[in-house]
Amino acid sequence: MRAVVVGTFFALLLSPKKWGFALSIVSLAIVGAWALLYPQGVLGWAKTAHPSIDVDDPSLWWVPRLIGGFFVAFALSIALFALLR
Repeated sequence: MRAVVVGTFFALLLSPKKWGFALSIVSLAIVGAWALLYPQGVLGWAKTAHPSIDVDDPSLWWVPRLIGGFFVAFALSIALFALLR
């Protein structure tokens, strides 16, 4: 995941018209899939700001999974719109 995000960053700096849009959509989908598959990681980010969050509590996992689902759905809808356009 880090490699794709770093690659997207450099693509946006060096060649935004050629690679920026495509890699941004791929990054959004990968981050969303990561949130769906590993909600503890997203809760770990939130724990830095809110130390009382228990990352191992399964009752909280729906929040990052919902956010990840929106990211994946948004990336897929943008990709589908771009392909059909």
